[in-house]
Amino acid sequence: MKTAKNRWLIAASAVGIHLSIGSVYAWSVFAKPVVTQLGWDFRETQFTFSIAILFLGLSAATLGRFVERQGPRRSGTLASFFFGIGIAGSGLAIEMNSLHLLYACYGVLGGIGLGVGYIAPVSTLVKWFPDRRGLATGLAIMGFGFASLIGSPIIQRLIVRIGLAETFFILGAAYFCIMFAASQYLAPPPPGWMPETNLQKSVSSRAKERESELLPLTATEALRTRRFYWLWLMLYINVTCGIAIISVASPMGQEVVGMSPLQAAAMVGVIGLFNGGGRIAWAFLSDYIGRANTYTAFFVIQLIGFFLLPKTTDSLVFQGLLFLIMTCYGGGFSCVPAFIGDIFGTKQLAAIHGNILTAWAAAGLTGPMFAAWVRETTGNYSGTLSVFVALFAAALVVSFLIRLDSRPSVAPASRTSLQPAGGKEEIAFPARIAVLREVMDFVAAHARKAKLPDSKISEIQLAVEEAVANICGHAYAEETAVNLVSVSYHSKADFLLRVRHEPTTLEIDLLDRGHAFNPLSAAPPRIDPLSEDTSLKGLGIYLMRRMVDDLRYRRERDLNVLTLVVRLDNERSEAASGKITVGS
Repeated sequence: MKTAKNRWLIAASAVGIHLSIGSVYAWSVFAKPVVTQLGWDFRETQFTFSIAILFLGLSAATLGRFVERQGPRRSGTLASFFFGIGIAGSGLAIEMNSLHLLYACYGVLGGIGLGVGYIAPVSTLVKWFPDRRGLATGLAIMGFGFASLIGSPIIQRLIVRIGLAETFFILGAAYFCIMFAASQYLAPPPPGWMPETNLQKSVSSRAKERESELLPLTATEALRTRRFYWLWLMLYINVTCGIAIISVASPMGQEVVGMSPLQAAAMVGVIGLFNGGGRIAWAFLSDYIGRANTYTAFFVIQLIGFFLLPKTTDSLVFQGLLFLIMTCYGGGFSCVPAFIGDIFGTKQLAAIHGNILTAWAAAGLTGPMFAAWVRETTGNYSGTLSVFVALFAAALVVSFLIRLDSRPSVAPASRTSLQPAGGKEEIAFPARIAVLREVMDFVAAHARKAKLPDSKISEIQLAVEEAVANICGHAYAEETAVNLVSVSYHSKADFLLRVRHEPTTLEIDLLDRGHAFNPLSAAPPRIDPLSEDTSLKGLGIYLMRRMVDDLRYRRERDLNVLTLVVRLDNERSEAASGKITVGS
């Protein structure tokens, strides 16, 4: 399918937005000048950052459905206004010497811009890169991780040269312009769009053969599954321990391995590099080893790393372990959107992602406080790290539990026919061309039961075959891509075939949960021997119309329902069938 949008420019736009909102991680650059200039308490000033992270999670959860309904362009535009006004308003709070206004602007308004700006481009990238979900989301979220590394020195120079309040004003205007411009190019792909690359070359034969029974879920349906809470808990533990270790990295390095304050400060600066680099590296790797395996690796590495940190006496080994842990911390963020797409589908990915990000908000509030409490209780950082080891052991167990659950499919996975009352019979099939023989036998048996002639049975089979081929080839195109690239979770779509015997008709329903598509709206094929277009688009639907007496479509909730109607009186008029004599 041709489209005017370039998906790599979509990715570049997403990176631009995340580089802007990721500047929230540079808050520590503001903290000391704010305390020095205004005389506020350091803890009160630092609470501004906690409010911003809290509202990031809350806005992502509450506005996720807004992102799905309004699309990424409008959502990104809304985020640019909230974030730009929030940052610029912080400058006004500095001039007015108002801590509460700073909370409202940087914390609340900026936090809302953070939440919407975080999920809108990421959910769009997952849909544009079904063949490389991890890589695409890793690129954007890498921008979020590197933002402080890029922005911190710029912010520091601006504060020195033009002043604190003026720095907020300039940054607010700059971030607004970057985010607003980047948002205008964001757009979801057309329904059923697939990249032109040959996905078959990007995966192993073992991955191609994997099957499961997973179908796309809405945000509400996802909340009813255990998998949602397993994933929420894994992210919460990963972020809680990561934020906690970042907040105490400098004093811990000085206490555990005797680093000087200058060495410890340099180590903290390099942490940002590994935090950002881990986001792209782990996300890229997850496309090949699977998201569940990636998270298992996170927890194994961090469990071992946190166990060894207090026992290490060499500063280089200590820093190496800490940097490796930071790659897992960053990778946890970048792999979440693709993981959501794997286990819940992308139908309402923004809304589900927003709900999952409440784990980040909760961790942002509890992580540093938890680390400080354990440090005060135990009297040293060894006790803190021992608690983290226990948490990662629990997270490791959860990373295996999440593999055991499955989300519901469109119909029972059993291949046994159901015989409800009312003269109808139905059976579920996986959406694969290989099941056509069984489908044809099922249809033929019911057509013979209705005493239809063999010639008529062949026509019905041809019509049903075309309908099933459309479902297999187009309804679950995105899920097919996941089958090919996700080793851990491979999504297999089902469809339901239902036959009803009415007094004067035989009615055949095909139900699927693919993207909404009304085949009756398709234009008839244009057969022109002089045309270069040999695709004959619409020919299958044209044949279905000819083979049956009536073709109906309706959308029931999230189901496509296509009904083929055959009259049992065998008095099919040319007008009713729409037949055109071949060769006329």
